[in-house]
Amino acid sequence: MTIFKDVAEAWIASCEHSSGSLGRIQFWIEQLGHLPLDGISDDQVDDAISALVARGKLTGGISGAGKPTGKPLAGSTINRFVSTLGSIFKYARRLRVIKRSYTPPTIGIEKYPEAVDPEKYFREDEVERLVKVARVVDQKWRRLVPMILMGFHTGMRLGNIQQVKWSDISFEEGTASVSISKNGTPHISVLTERCLEELKKLPMGRRDELIFGSYRGNYPFHYQKLWRKVCSEAGFQGRTFHWLRHGYGSHLARAGASQAQMMQVMGHRTLSASARYIHGNVEDRKAIVERVFR
Repeated sequence: MTIFKDVAEAWIASCEHSSGSLGRIQFWIEQLGHLPLDGISDDQVDDAISALVARGKLTGGISGAGKPTGKPLAGSTINRFVSTLGSIFKYARRLRVIKRSYTPPTIGIEKYPEAVDPEKYFREDEVERLVKVARVVDQKWRRLVPMILMGFHTGMRLGNIQQVKWSDISFEEGTASVSISKNGTPHISVLTERCLEELKKLPMGRRDELIFGSYRGNYPFHYQKLWRKVCSEAGFQGRTFHWLRHGYGSHLARAGASQAQMMQVMGHRTLSASARYIHGNVEDRKAIVERVFR
């Protein structure tokens, strides 16, 4: 019988780990170390996570043997603990300690809400700067402006935007259809008047033709070089296109959209996915109150 502690310690010995990773591994050894690896249940993992949440932050950080500070752990930190546990099971499966068909107890655990970093989403005024620069820089492809606006005004994922065909756009209804989203389900996004206006400026292609396709064929345009140049010129070095989706979610939250509404329009299937934007909205409100009443 192989117990969890033996596999976790073998994983520590097999490669370099950061101090944070070592601290997380040690937590799981303390919680599950004595149990048979293939006998750990979902409930036991849930109980361990509850203990972690109740414990909160420690003095000296995750890897320290400090005392509880009384402050809660961030959702992102709790998610890293779960990810570390999942990595231990992956390591065990690679060593054939457990069967490849074995389903680890981390599968199905819903992620804790993670606040969107205030430096990791585009605000409305920043999108305007981006659009103005893109309109001048993109002199050849001439499709980056509508692509940016679709990203920010619909919250669609980049992969879905790149696969949108002319047949997916309804100018009468003002919608864009996504046949298969990241979650494996169809999704319809509402297009703003501004999005529609920019799309109408483009030369209309065949119904089966990608709107944001390449010059040489009906496949997605390699936009990265152009995107980096526009971001650099606008003063947004290092930002990715996905920040537009985060900006959309944050903008909805500040406008007072409910979590259910955000889940519907953004195509989320779990509460945790949209909760990050609600949390960010609360943080914005707290910052305003603290600034006014300091």
